[in-house]
Amino acid sequence: MKNSFIILILISVLCFNCDKRQTKKEALEQSISEFNQKHRVLETVKYHPEAHVEIVTDTLIANTTNVHIKNYSLSDNQILILSSTNSNLGEVNYHRVFESEVVISKASKDIFRTHISAMQFKGNSTDQFWNNATLQHVWLNQELSTVDDIKLEMSFINPRNMAFKMYRISIDGYGQKSFKLIEERG
Repeated sequence: MKNSFIILILISVLCFNCDKRQTKKEALEQSISEFNQKHRVLETVKYHPEAHVEIVTDTLIANTTNVHIKNYSLSDNQILILSSTNSNLGEVNYHRVFESEVVISKASKDIFRTHISAMQFKGNSTDQFWNNATLQHVWLNQELSTVDDIKLEMSFINPRNMAFKMYRISIDGYGQKSFKLIEERG
């Protein structure tokens, strides 16, 4: 009787352990499968630079001429650099578009005021460089500038192929400007 009771307990333990429960590995695989069916592509979006940028410089030349330059990124305008998808992971990289505001004043009177962006330079140009170009930076060339001839330098970049162009703007004492391409690559 004792043996039959032990056999009965062993049979019942075997029956209760064979209840078709999932193993941890099977449960994990099923969860991953369900997640992948619900979410087709997980997309990672990256911006360069990551946050809004604003750089303001004020330069005084010979105590009479003030050059105010404001370089800033646009929050709502960017250039697509790369978009790739591997299985369920996608990556999208953007480069923010930059613009500048320049004000030159003599004796507290503005003689030159302008807005600079890559779109202005694109104009009617057929150069493919300008299709994805953005302003990089505008700065005062202090070595070449005088009170009567201000020299600003501007660099533009095409972040898709890393080509760049650098221009020099000469502004005379009356606010008349002239542009000159001084360097390019790409």
